Amino acid sequence: MKKFRFNYFRAAGVIIIFLALTQILPAQGTQQERLQTGIAFFEGGQTAQAKAIFDQLIAEGMVNNDLYYYQGSALIKQNNPEAALTYFNKILQSDPNSPYGYIGKAQYDLKKANYSAAETDLNTALQKNPNCAEGYFYRGLLRGYQKKLDLAIADLEKCLQLKGNHAYAHYQLGLAYNQKGRKDLMIVHFQKFLYLAPQAPEAPQVKSLLSRVG
Repeated sequence: MKKFRFNYFRAAGVIIIFLALTQILPAQGTQQERLQTGIAFFEGGQTAQAKAIFDQLIAEGMVNNDLYYYQGSALIKQNNPEAALTYFNKILQSDPNSPYGYIGKAQYDLKKANYSAAETDLNTALQKNPNCAEGYFYRGLLRGYQKKLDLAIADLEKCLQLKGNHAYAHYQLGLAYNQKGRKDLMIVHFQKFLYLAPQAPEAPQVKSLLSRVG
């Protein structure tokens, strides 16, 4: 457990410092370096900043499945699922075995409240790669929408076993444990969310919830 916490806080510290610097300095470096900057913004809940970088890379003609996945995911957050789907399909066209193409399609289906299709896509993604943290994260979201709270928690916890600095898995677990009445675990996950994504749009809501149990 101590080793996990050390790795977790070290990774979280790097992300926060990295995001702070990228807010001061203009986007620069190689395309791959700028892509990683955009991904860090996205995972910290700063979708607009992330998408500005993704748009620039796409305008430059960068061909990269990670770029397509995160651009599609950003478009989902900006309520443009049809445009997002074109990027997720690009992934599957270039690599039919990519779990991220199916996870992307599941995001589209979740946005459309087509839970049956989303479940099929996510199960396919996890068959392609049983150690894909994103697959468990979105399946956890799906289970939450289906009111299967214990299954949602199990998937979100699995996500964190694979990727301990997944900010939004901590956020969703905080919400889930709040519903379960486990204020102790809610506090733990919400505090980790705020540490990893202090600028996220959900941060004020989380701080409000924490203040009520403080």
